[in-house]
Amino acid sequence: MADSQKMLLIVHDRDEMDDRASAWARRQGYELQWVCPADGDPLPAVDERVAGIVVYGGAQDVDQQDSFPYLKDEMRFLDEALKRETPVLGLCLGAQLLAHTLGENVSKHPGGHAEYGYYDLLPTQVGASFFGAKLKVLQSHWHGWFETPKGAVKLAGTADFPEQAFRYGPNAYGFQFHPETSRNGLTRWISRRSAHRQTMKGAHPAARQLADNLLYDRALGDWFNKFLDGWISGRQIRYEAAE
Repeated sequence: MADSQKMLLIVHDRDEMDDRASAWARRQGYELQWVCPADGDPLPAVDERVAGIVVYGGAQDVDQQDSFPYLKDEMRFLDEALKRETPVLGLCLGAQLLAHTLGENVSKHPGGHAEYGYYDLLPTQVGASFFGAKLKVLQSHWHGWFETPKGAVKLAGTADFPEQAFRYGPNAYGFQFHPETSRNGLTRWISRRSAHRQTMKGAHPAARQLADNLLYDRALGDWFNKFLDGWISGRQIRYEAAE
């Protein structure tokens, strides 16, 4: 990795800057550039210095583009990154923006379900070797109902939300779940979450979320760091050799 390469980190809340993805990038020696379009930051150009882009989650929904016009800017930004084959990782809202950029409508669950807490990830046949052993993943969303984008490879779903992970091209990934978030982030989300969201169908009680964090967070973090080690180079697609 050249010393001049940087990692663009697109957040929708400046409090969300204590995650595993940025910690990994810092350990790798990348220059970190945090951008918060929701707070008025302009999106930078995607050029040869950009080693990768992470687009994080947020309280906004993809269909709120009229209320939050910077979401349109982010999707134009993602489209440019995809055309350049710059590595992209979309997390929760970031994954939904990536899916919408690729032509999919993103909406709420038709049955009113949500996912708050840890849930079984259900890999596709292609995704089984990618995710390895049975994995419990952290969720924090009620939006996120969409089809696998055209041209993308579906990697996993859950019982209530069939699209949880997909890959587009050699190194663009969308994860509906939150492998980047550890206990500090989860605690912060629980404290901010409205009672209405917490009592939606499928949501786990706050106490269970915190208890499950002690059981499943380490394995999820270990998996995510291994994923990141192969993300920029494109080595992750070796799991498709048996497809």
